[in-house]
Order: sequence, then structure tokens, then C-alpha cells
Amino acid sequence: MNKPVHPAPVAVTLSPEDAFDLQTRVERGEFSSLEEAVAAELAELNYRRAAEIMGGGDKLESFLDELEAETVNPEDCVDAETFFAEMLTDLKARAEAAGE
Repeated sequence: MNKPVHPAPVAVTLSPEDAFDLQTRVERGEFSSLEEAVAAELAELNYRRAAEIMGGGDKLESFLDELEAETVNPEDCVDAETFFAEMLTDLKARAEAAGE
């Protein structure tokens, strides 16, 4: 999947509790900005989703190590049809929960 070279800014709405938590972490110096904090949380969410798809964090880490060493072809390890079916189901559930 290709990411846009110059992505457009996106507005994100957080609950007051989450916004307060992230701002507190910025003020403690854990992150340099609120944008960095949100990006880090999204990266963590993506990692957890990838680990779930791969069958656990250990399997994901092993897969990433093999990819880095270029000893594995990703197409041999991930069932794309199942992956995209699960992703579509998840997106539909999120849209339904959001009332879309």
C-alpha cells in the first residue's frame, strides 16, 4: 500500500479524558507535541492490529525480523484474501458504530 507523498492534515476528535491524558504526557516531556503523541498512539494501535492479524506479538516480531533480513517473501506468509476480508469487516463495523 502506498502512502501519499504529501498527506493533507487531518482533524481528530478525542474524548476530553484522552485529550487531557495526551496533553499531560506532552507536558511531562514524554512527547514533544500533541501531534507526536497522537501519532505515537496511532502507531501503537497499528502495531497491535498487525500483531492480532499475525497471531501474536512474537509472530509479528519474528516476521518483521525476517523481512528486515530479506529472507522471506511477505506474500508467502500473509493470506491477503483473509487479511482484506477481516479489514473490510472491521471497517464496516466501525462505520456502523459511527452511524455511517
